Amino acid sequence: MQQSTGASSTKEFLIFAAKVVLIHTATYFVFGLIMSNVFDYGRIFQQEVIRDYMRPMGSSAAYLGPLLQPLRGLLYAAALWPLRRTIMTHKRGWLILWGIFVIFGILGTPAAAPSSLEGIIYTKLPLWYHLIGLPEMLLQTLTFSLILVGWERRRYQPESSRRRSAQGADVIKAVMIACFAYMGYAIGSILSAVIARVAINFEAAASDWTTQIMFVVAFVFNVVFILLLSRLWTAHKITLWQVFLLFWLVDTVVPLGYQLIFLSPMPIPLAMLMGVFPALVITIGLRLGYKRE
Repeated sequence: MQQSTGASSTKEFLIFAAKVVLIHTATYFVFGLIMSNVFDYGRIFQQEVIRDYMRPMGSSAAYLGPLLQPLRGLLYAAALWPLRRTIMTHKRGWLILWGIFVIFGILGTPAAAPSSLEGIIYTKLPLWYHLIGLPEMLLQTLTFSLILVGWERRRYQPESSRRRSAQGADVIKAVMIACFAYMGYAIGSILSAVIARVAINFEAAASDWTTQIMFVVAFVFNVVFILLLSRLWTAHKITLWQVFLLFWLVDTVVPLGYQLIFLSPMPIPLAMLMGVFPALVITIGLRLGYKRE
């Protein structure tokens, strides 16, 4: 009996951790992409004092950030696991969770981090720099808190309430899985460039809206197909292998067609390699996010 309870608890934690990782990585990517373009982080990071503190936006190390977010999400899940019932069952659980992020993760960090009280006192960074980072951090953590509590709270609701909120939750899950697939595109793009022996200009890629829109177009296609295929998956009308192959096709054809129309033709083998990784991410996300009937 104890072994069964332990196995059940481990399974619950893994499901919870998968949700936290998925939501954190998706919101991190979305708000990072929006705010970096709105506030022009590339220009800001080149200014005096700040350039000695922050790496340039175009550096290869800066592109490791999104790839490390699943690990960060796993740390969040481990920290929130003992508190989950208190947060999820409270009427304003999202506000409690957001308050934890704001107080301990942004304003009151033990380290002298940007936008924190310690950072304002002990670093030479100008005050405007501390303030300019707040919109991204506050909005990302707020969105994370709202989605996680809204999604996880369904487990503590009556069955009738779960059914009413299922449709909206499916859309949210599809959007998050599609955002998460961006990591797959990043890995596939780097591998394709290495195989083709093409030097990657990270700074140019970060500032080129034509290239960025290609991933936005792929994102929209992925969301639509996730919603369509999730119904077939939950109804036992499609297998995981079929899901993977279909998304591999979608995530190969969309960038290939976009490159052909707006940029320059991409070799089909490289496009196929780039499409493998987002298809794999989406397949895993669909398997974890949508339960079969």
